Amino acid sequence: MLRAGRELIEASGNLDDLSITDIVERSGTSIGAFYRRFDSKDMFFDVVLERAMTGGRDRVRDMLASESEWRSGDARVIADAIVEMYVQSFRRNRGLFHASLLRVSRPRATWDIVKEANRDVLALIVPPLVAAIVKERNAQKADAESIEFEVQAALQLILGMLVNIVLNDPGPLSLASRRLAPWLKTQFRRCLILAIP
Repeated sequence: MLRAGRELIEASGNLDDLSITDIVERSGTSIGAFYRRFDSKDMFFDVVLERAMTGGRDRVRDMLASESEWRSGDARVIADAIVEMYVQSFRRNRGLFHASLLRVSRPRATWDIVKEANRDVLALIVPPLVAAIVKERNAQKADAESIEFEVQAALQLILGMLVNIVLNDPGPLSLASRRLAPWLKTQFRRCLILAIP
């Protein structure tokens, strides 16, 4: 049911357009089976979203452990890897993010689940970039706090743009555009005063 619901949410991007009947038909189960596991469609959505965010956090941990970019010590390489990671995450979760954003006025906003996951991801990805920038600038350890603020602010700009694209897709920009990731990488580097290729 969770896999079927995830696929349906990704396709529609709006939980209100999704019925429990759609979920059980797609998964080959029954409405009774649905209600034995979930009290409501909202609870179902929270479980789908939480699983997706947990998977995303695990994916980031795996990337940090296995991909050389994250250990390169090169601020430009790490910055580009961060932007690529976020663009891919927004592409993979476009429907979930859109549905969550549409529900932000609810008593327990599902976007809070996304924000919490992002705080965890930031705790993993910001330190390597800050360390690389400190090293590149020959900065003092005391300057790391100021550099961390620069990184957080630049990331907020990139994430804000990705959220806006999700809300307005199709709009002037699209997550599917091949030019999006390179352009965002350039903007992120500019914000951090890193060399642009």
